[in-house]
Amino acid sequence: MGNIHKKDAEYKVWKKRNDEKKNRNRLKRKIKHSKQLKIQSEKGNNNLPYKTFNVPKIFSIINNPEDTILFLNDIINNVEKIRKIIKSRNNKNNFIRTFSINMDNTMEITGDALMYLLTIIKNTRGQKLLPVNWIGNFPKDEKMKKFLQNSGYLKYMHTAKENLIKTNEHIQIQTGQSYEYKEGNKIIDIRQKIIDFTCKKLNKNKIQVNFLMTMLTEMITNIKDHAYDDDNIFENSWYIFVENLPNKISYTFMDNGLGIPTTIKKNKIEQFFKKFDVDKEYKYIKAGVSGLEKRSKTGQIERGNGLPSIYEQYKINKISKLIIISNKAYYIENNPKDLENNLNGTIFYWEIKKEVNI
Repeated sequence: MGNIHKKDAEYKVWKKRNDEKKNRNRLKRKIKHSKQLKIQSEKGNNNLPYKTFNVPKIFSIINNPEDTILFLNDIINNVEKIRKIIKSRNNKNNFIRTFSINMDNTMEITGDALMYLLTIIKNTRGQKLLPVNWIGNFPKDEKMKKFLQNSGYLKYMHTAKENLIKTNEHIQIQTGQSYEYKEGNKIIDIRQKIIDFTCKKLNKNKIQVNFLMTMLTEMITNIKDHAYDDDNIFENSWYIFVENLPNKISYTFMDNGLGIPTTIKKNKIEQFFKKFDVDKEYKYIKAGVSGLEKRSKTGQIERGNGLPSIYEQYKINKISKLIIISNKAYYIENNPKDLENNLNGTIFYWEIKKEVNI
């Protein structure tokens, strides 16, 4: 084409064809690159970037319920998105999502929030296995860092051995499905372990604190009778944490079931209001603790005594500061209320003051 002038018609025809060829080749390369990316995606080579969840400054369902439950529900929603992606994929291999729990600015942590976070993490493993890699850090606050280590939360995580601390001042977070669980080669009854711990810290005998046996039996039995169905997002488990403090012992029990307002037996008026979502959920717990009528869905005569028997210990001052949180209900005797955000499950919190003569 060296003898053809750019203004000649023949050159213009050649130039047009050459440009069209270049565009076709460019389009082919683009399509080929797109196909390669898709193949890599199917093979799982393009692992999704990790997502960071910033833990609230006050990480406590009891003391800061709205912010804490909102934070935890955000994690649950992201976990469920991964579950849907996995269900829709033909090739499920090597697809990993990394979730980072950032506690940098957390200044207060309580056992209830840690147990709930733990149940979310545990339910991406086992029977509900999901390709989620969990990482996290310690709070900058040294007191909270020590609390995290003493709580027993880290024993369920992949953490360095030097971060695993054994303590006689707490019953570290424990989880199970019945009264008993395995600890090494031993079978431990969690109820008896808590009673022994309480006797030692209060300098009391077992008869004096045996009301804890009744309370814990009711809570654990309730899991089997009411707390779960096939649609529940969590596996059937309870969690417990007991903390020995200078002037009291605090107890936190959690089940991750459907929740009291969902499972409690409702009268006809309550069924009507529940249907249209216009009733207050804390009223169901208030009705349950009153014991004025049987509220067990099982219909068994011996059931339905759980909430009243627990509340009875509060009324006679065996325990203090009884708090029950379930779904949107936040029940504390003098100021029950409904929360804006929903909690999947039920939390019981109570204290025994050391100066009280049990």
